[in-house]
Amino acid sequence: MSKERHVYYQEPEQARKMEVAMKLSNCISESDFVRTAIDFYIGYLYQQESLDYLSPVINRSIKNVIGGVEKNICDMLFKLAVDTGMTTQMAVDLYDFPEGYYDDLRQKISQQVAETNGTIDFEKQKSLYE
Repeated sequence: MSKERHVYYQEPEQARKMEVAMKLSNCISESDFVRTAIDFYIGYLYQQESLDYLSPVINRSIKNVIGGVEKNICDMLFKLAVDTGMTTQMAVDLYDFPEGYYDDLRQKISQQVAETNGTIDFEKQKSLYE
């Protein structure tokens, strides 16, 4: 590998820091240290460009995953609200349930939960069959 000679200036304090850091980096010369440092810094700069590209992609992916989980939770909460509404209604009705009662009740409670956004007040609940 061929090398070119470059002249650069540095402050005395920076030169002292470089001497200490050379021992930590296992570099055999100042030139080796400078080349390693430049390679590291160039990699760092390219990494920043990658982060600028990847951050929105990762953010969008996370939002999609969270959106899916949110939809599943909302579906489960709706089903729970319907079953709670059915239980409440059955407690209010307290009589022999006619044939088809459960299917009819589930349909009516589903409609009621959708209309009330899941807010069911036991004290205000009246029989759906009155």
